[in-house]
Formats: sequence, structure tokens, C-alpha cells
Amino acid sequence: MGRNLKTIALLCLMTLLGAGCVSLPVSQQSPEAAAAGLQLTPGSELVLRGTVFGLGGKFVKLFKQENADTRLLLDHWEAGAQARATWERVLKRETEESKKATQDYYAQYASAPIGTKAPEPPEPVYVTHTETGILETEALSNATSIHLPLFWIQGQTGGQGSGLIWLSQTQYRELFETRKTDINLGLFDDSVSYAIGLTDHVKSLVERLRGSTEPPEEQNVLEVKADINWGEYVLTVDGVSTTVQAIRAQNAFARYTILANEQNPLILEIMVSPATRGSLNLFTRDALGKAFWGYEVVSITRADAPPSADPPQP
Repeated sequence: MGRNLKTIALLCLMTLLGAGCVSLPVSQQSPEAAAAGLQLTPGSELVLRGTVFGLGGKFVKLFKQENADTRLLLDHWEAGAQARATWERVLKRETEESKKATQDYYAQYASAPIGTKAPEPPEPVYVTHTETGILETEALSNATSIHLPLFWIQGQTGGQGSGLIWLSQTQYRELFETRKTDINLGLFDDSVSYAIGLTDHVKSLVERLRGSTEPPEEQNVLEVKADINWGEYVLTVDGVSTTVQAIRAQNAFARYTILANEQNPLILEIMVSPATRGSLNLFTRDALGKAFWGYEVVSITRADAPPSADPPQP
């Protein structure tokens, strides 16, 4: 009996660790070399995945957020200058009839006495819905704002004047050389300004209580500061699990992980904080999920991928 329990435990552990699954080859390049060599061309495809609290998968579903991958296909790419891309997102949504059936079921048995033999709840019914749109910009050299995937609108062309999901050349150089730059999240301007204004008001009050006559230093709403040390990030590049060198930067409103490549300063990961949501009521799962919404780049596949710099694995 003891051996059987051990066998079951081992099988469970193997399942959790992914034993038996086909694993991707792993790049042998250094993170610095892998980042420097990650150049994009027209036809390259990026896959982005939504996150909550920096986590994806079932954790996103827990907060009732859509967990569909977004595929971004580069139709035109001129590094440090301009880009045009088509995006597609296939969403899986529960039908209204299915939602009502579930609500009716729980309403019927909500106050049932102990011992009531309730049937199994109805299985949810889903339909798929595909959203598509276009992104384009000619501001990859000097943009100060980005265009978050959460706000890409079906059937419309968006992103003009922004860096899309890249830092501009100016921003990247500033971040690399001074560890500071301004990043505008765009749609959050009013609520961010409100949050900063409230913070400045509190600081001013504290200074007055301390007897200081000097006006408090105003905060720069847009400024982000980078860590002094390089970071690392793992994603799939042309079918190979690859660790790339990255810059990690943050302010009170978001945390960023940026590819360490001046010609391709892709924002690999971002987590937005609730401060950008202003007066959003955080005491619901839906609101909390939106407040901590972000994304991560999970894979990049290039149309004309260069020969692998990794030695063949045995």
C-alpha cells in the first residue's frame, strides 16, 4: 500500500512538473547576445498574453478577465522610425443563455435545506469571437507615449504618434544613459494627475506640520527609473526558449521590462498599478483584475529567422 501511495505521489509530481511533455530547445547564447541579436523584420509575429498581478493563465480567469493571446503581425518595420501591424485576438466568451442558466441554478438552490439532492450545475457554453485591428506609427524615433493592448479597438487603426509597445529611440537612450525617462501611458492622464496631486497635497500638509516654509518638490508623473543592474527575461524566439538581457524600470504607476536592444526596445512585460485607475472601486474581482492588468510577450517568430547561433544539442 505504501509503495502504491509513493507511486501515485510521484506521478502527480511528474504531472505538475510537466514530465512527458515535449520541451522546447534552450538557447545557449548569453542573455546579452540573445537580446542584441533579436532584430525584427516585416512578417515577424509577436504573441502577447494578458496578466493580472504579473501572472497569467487561470489566475487571469479568476478575475474574470479575457485570457486570449493577442497575435501581432508586423506588416512594415523600420527600426527606430515606423511600424505598421495587424493584430488578432480570438476570444472565448460564455453565452448569455449559459450565464442565465447558471444564475438560475444557484438562485434555485441558494436556500435549499441541508440534505437536498441538487443536480450538477449546468456546464457553461462558450462561443468564439475574433477581434482584429491595425496599429501604425511613424514616431518610433521620438514618441513619449505607448499604446497598451488592453485599449486596442476592433476594426480601428490605432497607435498613431505613440511607440505602440516599444520605447522610442530617445526614451531608450535616456533610460540606458541616465536610468530615467518619461513614459506616457496615454489614457490614464487624468486619473494619474489626480493621484499625484493627492500625493503632493499630503506631502505639503506634512511639511507644514513640520514647520517647513519650502514648497514641496513636485513629482514628474511620467518619469520612470531603471534598476542599476541588468535584468533577464525568458520567451520563445523562433521556437527556442531564450533568455534575453532586459532593463527593468518602474514608477508609482507601472513596472516595465524592456528588451536591451536599441534597435528593438520592445516592452516585453508591463504591469499597471491601481493608481492609474483613479477612483476605480477596487473591491470587486473585475475591478481588481483591471487595476492590476498587464501583458507579457511570450513568443516572437521571425519570417526570415537567421541561422541559430546555438550549437546543436545532443
